Formats: sequence, C-alpha cells, structure tokens
Amino acid sequence: MCTAPRVLRWLRPLVGAMALGPFCASAQNNLSFSGWIRADIAIASNGDENPFNQRGNLFNGVPVTRDPVVGEDDLAVRNGEPASNAFNLLQLRTQLNAKWRLTPSLDLVGKLAGVFDPALYDEFDPDAVDSQAVGRLYAAPDYFRYDVEGRTRPIPLEWSGDDGMVYLPEFYLSYSNGPFILSAGQQQIAWGQALFFRVLDVPNGLDLRRHSMLDYAPEEFQDKRVPSLALRAGYQFSEAWLVDAFVEKFQPTVYSNPNTPYNVIASQFTIHDRYDNYDDKLGYGLRVKGSLGDVGVQAIAVRRYNPDGVYRWTESGVNRDLAAAPGSGALMAGTPFEVDTTGVWSADEWFNYAAMARLNGVTGLNSAVSEFEAAQTLGAYEVDSRDAAAQELDYFFQASGSGLRGHLAREYVAETDLGAGFSYVTRAAPGSWLDQLIINVEALYVPDRAFTNPSLSREYLREDEWTTAVVMEKYQRLSTRFPASYFVLQWLHKTRSDLFGRHLSGTNGDVGTPPPGESGGYDAVAFAVQQAFPDLIWRADLSVLYDLGGGLLVQPALRWKPRGEITVEAFYNFVDGSLGGNPNGNALSTADFADELALRVGYQF
Repeated sequence: MCTAPRVLRWLRPLVGAMALGPFCASAQNNLSFSGWIRADIAIASNGDENPFNQRGNLFNGVPVTRDPVVGEDDLAVRNGEPASNAFNLLQLRTQLNAKWRLTPSLDLVGKLAGVFDPALYDEFDPDAVDSQAVGRLYAAPDYFRYDVEGRTRPIPLEWSGDDGMVYLPEFYLSYSNGPFILSAGQQQIAWGQALFFRVLDVPNGLDLRRHSMLDYAPEEFQDKRVPSLALRAGYQFSEAWLVDAFVEKFQPTVYSNPNTPYNVIASQFTIHDRYDNYDDKLGYGLRVKGSLGDVGVQAIAVRRYNPDGVYRWTESGVNRDLAAAPGSGALMAGTPFEVDTTGVWSADEWFNYAAMARLNGVTGLNSAVSEFEAAQTLGAYEVDSRDAAAQELDYFFQASGSGLRGHLAREYVAETDLGAGFSYVTRAAPGSWLDQLIINVEALYVPDRAFTNPSLSREYLREDEWTTAVVMEKYQRLSTRFPASYFVLQWLHKTRSDLFGRHLSGTNGDVGTPPPGESGGYDAVAFAVQQAFPDLIWRADLSVLYDLGGGLLVQPALRWKPRGEITVEAFYNFVDGSLGGNPNGNALSTADFADELALRVGYQF
C-alpha cells in the first residue's frame, strides 16, 4: 500500500535540501542550485508477464510429463500463481544539483537523487506457494536493495531499501588551473555517447534497477552509469589535444532484483554476489584525444574488473532433504541445489530456461555433477546426450517433492581494455546529404576476456574479443518550415559475445536441442531520428535497434515542453525477439515481454 510516510521516508532528505537550496543561493552568490522532480509510468500493452519472474514463469499451471531414469512417469504442474500486471513501472524520482565555488579554482559539485516505487503491482508472495527459499531477495520483492554477501551497503553514498533509494551520483571536489583539471570524490565517467551501444565507454558499469534497457533512448546512458569514488585528471595540451586519466574504486553493474518488473535472471536461481571479495579493487585508465588534420583520433587503455561479472555453480549451503531421501539435507547443502517450490520442476523447464539464458542444459548438468562431490554421492552422474540429461533431471525433480533451486556465484575478473577511435566530417555541396556528415569509428580489443561458461563451470571461457562500431550522424534540413532533423545510423560487431556480454556459444538452443552456438560473431544496427517542430515546444523521436539474429526494438517518442520548467515525454517500446524463428538466437528476445507505453512528467526548478 502506498502511504505518505513511505514516500516521505525516502524523499525527506531531498525535501530538506530543496528548502535549503534557495536560502543558500541567496546567501552565497557563488552557489548554484537546480533540480527536477518526475513521475515515470510504463503501462503494459501486450498482457505478457516477465517470464524470468515466479508469477510469469512459462510453466505455471502447465502439465508436463516427467520421465525419470528410474521409476514411473508422472505429471508435474508447477504451482506458481500467474500474475496480471497493468503496469511495468510506477516511480517518483527527483534530483537536486548543486555547485559551490569555494575559490576561483576550486568547486564542490554534488547531485542528490531519490527514487520511490509504491509497488502497486501484482507481486510474488512466497507464502502463496509455500516457499522457504534462502536469501532476502527471494522472499517478497525488493525493488532497490543491491544484495552482496558480507556487505550492508556495497555502493558508497547510497541508501536503498525495498521500495526506494537515496543516493549521490556525484559528490566531488573539482580543481582547475589553466589547462589542468582534477576531480576527487564520487563521480561518473562518460567516455562514450552512443545510442544503445557501448564500445569505449568502459570506466563505469550500469545501474539497471529503474527502467533497465528500455528507458528513453535519446538520453543514452547518462542516467545509468554506476558512480564510483574516483580521482580523475585532465590536461589540455593545445586546442587539438587533451589527456584524461582516472583511478577509481571498482563498482559492479547492478541488475534488477528477482521478481521485479525488469528482472532478466531466472528467479528459479539464487545469486551469491561475491563483490565483497573485490570491494578493495581499483580500476584505472588513460584516454588521449585530439586531431590529425581533418581526422579526429582517440585512444584508450584501461585496466579494470569487468563490472558485468561472470557466473558459475556454487554450493547452496541449504540443509533441506529431498522428499524421497530423508536425511539427505547435509549432502544437498554441498550441491548447487536447494529444495524449494520456487525452483525448477521438470527437465522441460530446465532446458527451456537454459536456452533463454544462453546456457547449455546438458553441460550445465554435467558441471553441477563433476565439480561437486556431494552431488555424485547422491547418485548424480555425467551424461552425453539431451535425452539422458532429461531423464536424470526428471528423476531428481521427482525426488525433490517440489522443485530444485540452482545456486550461482557471481564473480569478477580483471581485464585490459585497449581501444581507438577515428572521426571525420565530410564536405560536399552545401545542404546535400553528404555535406557535414560525421563519421565515427570505434574499436575495442580485450585480450583473454573471461565469459560465463554456458555450462556454468568454474572454468570460465577465456578468449580475445573485438568490439567495433561505425556511427554516422547528420543534421539535415528537410523543410524550410522546420528546424533541421538529426539522423544517426550505427553498426555494432562483436566477435565473442552478444549485446549483453553473453558468450555466443550459448545461443540458438531450445527446449529440445542444446545450443549449437554462433560462429560468425554478433551484429546489430541502430537508427534514430529527431525532429523538432517550428515552435520548439514539440519534438518527435524514433529509435530503432535491429539484432541481425532476428530481434527488433522500436521506440517512437514525443516530447512536449510547453514551458521551460515542464517536460512531458511519451514513448512506446515495441520488442519482437522472434523475427529470426528461434528467439534464443538474438539478444533482444530477453525483453520480448516488455511492450509498453511509457509516460514521464517532469518539473524543473
């Protein structure tokens, strides 16, 4: 239930800052203060629930025949209660920006942000399915808490709970002296401005707890980068050349929590985030940017821990018996499984969700057996075919008496990122399509990058990866009555993983076939156009992302700004991940459930 005390619990610090801001601004001419407050709403339009959540599970209420290697066949019906949500997103957000000129060369810069979600959704209730799953994220939904084993607040200057969060995305001192700039404190580092794609933008991970990958596309990633405690220095050698360097505390990407609207990790699995082992790690990097005649150039070198992390099986630590084997709880605790109704119930469910996660259901079973002695003691064994795996899985699912939850560890691996970029502005007949066309090429090379093994083995895949993007931008006047239109066309190619970093050897699987993988690399194309209206009160946008594996995201948008302080944005997200036949052959099918109409109403001050 949404109540005033719940809202004020998260917004009280921001309300206090709002009250102090104008007073401080009037008392100190060297203090600037601004901010905004906004309501974000996304209305589901296709009636589909998120299949990665308990109440959207594709097997809820579906009879499935289980064929165990020993014993009689039976009919399993997963007892999850299907949900019916009218909304994918309901949030109230606000941000306060301040800059205090302490001396002519020293500024204190800060941003204080808050988010509140009234949680007016058809939520998962663990009591309704008699779940005893271990871990606070696997009970009632928790919309904002980032849960790390051994850490109560893994992100500095962030205070989060189940329905809201208050945080400082920026809070740093900035010193400038001629061509030299130095900043120290909590900050975000943006080395790239691309629609949908990130190539050289590697310093920070992403925070996907709000609108995930489906936010307003023209904003790119400006609201998504995870802030970090950092020291950053820049030096402008000339009008043409600058150097930018940083050292920062490592902060991982933050994903949406299980059973929340935009969760993309199957909720039949428990994640043990091991960031506590990396909390003292640093990342550092250098960027050189300049021009050689008419050609703009840049190069980066970064040593970092990949913020996306890698996943493997881990011991569950849960002492709970298989229903058919009293006294087996101690051994079960040494396997990567936990007996619970919110787990996987059948081999068909296992293989279907393995394919959706770009994993291999056969080798995934083998790793869960070969790397855990307790599993072998319980009678589990390695197999060499999909059918043999299905029979073994169905045997243990039957023995559980309900379902089996998998337990995965999330770890982080250091890597070296080396990149370069080139830009060129064409010249042609004034007003033609080839005049003032901006062409950017970016490439990133990561030697020996670690990827999650589709088998979830502790032996991560290690391969060199190239990521390349070509971006063309153009302002073109289509009518004398309208301002110039802005066009963007982009192409992305990755040699080893998809748009979300999942290794390509896990693609193209389905419920009946382990994934054959994709050997030709990953390709995607993005197109966008912006058109302002003559009065500049209205602006129309269209953003399109096409995954050549058969996925499509189309986002038309309309922006209305009747006054300087009021902005209304409406956009529609259409996602189709089945254009290529098998939805597990492209990245965008992960969000196929999320067709929605989004509305954002904001007030600036």
